[in-house]
Amino acid sequence: MLGEIIATGTELITGRVGDFNGRYVARRLHEAGLEVQSITMLGDRAPLLQTLLAQALARSQFIIITGGLGPTDDDITVAAAAQALNLRLFEDEALLARIRRCLGERGLPWEDRYARLAVIPEGATVLDPGASACGFSLKHQDAWLFFLPGVPREMRVLFDSFVLPFLVGFAGGGKYMRQRTLRLFGITETELQEKVNKLVDWQQEVCVGFYPNFPENHLTLTVRGQDPQALEDDLDRLTSVLGREVGEMLLGPETHSLEEMVGQKLRQQGLTLAVAESCTGGLIGHRLTNVPGSSDYFQGGVVTYGNQAKLDLLRVPGETLEREGAVSAATARAMALGVKEIFHTPLGLAVTGIAGPSGGSAAKPVGTVWIGLATAAGVEAKNYRFHGSREEIKALSAQTALDWLRRELK
Repeated sequence: MLGEIIATGTELITGRVGDFNGRYVARRLHEAGLEVQSITMLGDRAPLLQTLLAQALARSQFIIITGGLGPTDDDITVAAAAQALNLRLFEDEALLARIRRCLGERGLPWEDRYARLAVIPEGATVLDPGASACGFSLKHQDAWLFFLPGVPREMRVLFDSFVLPFLVGFAGGGKYMRQRTLRLFGITETELQEKVNKLVDWQQEVCVGFYPNFPENHLTLTVRGQDPQALEDDLDRLTSVLGREVGEMLLGPETHSLEEMVGQKLRQQGLTLAVAESCTGGLIGHRLTNVPGSSDYFQGGVVTYGNQAKLDLLRVPGETLEREGAVSAATARAMALGVKEIFHTPLGLAVTGIAGPSGGSAAKPVGTVWIGLATAAGVEAKNYRFHGSREEIKALSAQTALDWLRRELK
């Protein structure tokens, strides 16, 4: 099956917004073995969309259109599609009732413009995920068309729930498909590809996709077959094989972030944590507190950016700062111990470094970072040299600190 993607919205062709929908859909289709021969972006212009749809119907078996389904005057996708396909528009009463109910639940008043959301072409099937925006699908001639919202989060729900399973089943003669995205940290994409290429059991059984997702690398596994449970078992086995090959660099499935994994381990072991940050500027604390319920194990943190703050708040010895400097093993250890003592926690995590672009030297170039970890067994510091922009160095520092803690909490 050959398909194509049409992403609509003037914000796309003016460069104000990137086409995240087209990239996401293309990636997911590729992982499933479905070929996309074209991705087109166009603005909110009905004649051009009509022309493009006519061309797409002549060359593709499936067409995915994103954007232009809203209630405003520039949302013209539905009307343009109906005209291009020579279909009558009608108001779907069930969809209209759903829209009224959703507005009522959110305490929003009804406005006449919302009625446009319930207007679809004849023959269309509403794609209703229940708690998000709807789309619709229809078959015209020999092609399937899927009309999805332009908001990426809403589009992904509909695509993953309705469109991809249908296309995989249609193209595969009723076979099931299962996918799993694995997250890795501490290994480059090239190194990961080399290790995967050595896994003999993977050669014929699984379609593999490699996707950098800074600061991690993601690996998507796709399997097909007649038995859904057997496919899940296959993914478990393939994941175990990769885990034996890469060890602790495998963080786990996409369903849990690194900070969630750390939080789970802290909760399971009945431990609490405090964090002292310098170059990361509170990024570690931000990530930890993004997890609901993190107050169970995260007691607090301090951002001691300047030396005086390190002296006053963390009790880092003045002679340490003078002799070793703020970016040093001794300072990282003192920061970890200091925050552990201040918050009365079993664990203290600290980061100090040079995020750049200035401030480096021959002895301590930009990207030099020391991370300290204080536990009941003592305190340790590790040195790293990161590369990239200021934001990238901060992100790598926070990620590495959390990953060290994850490994420590076996």
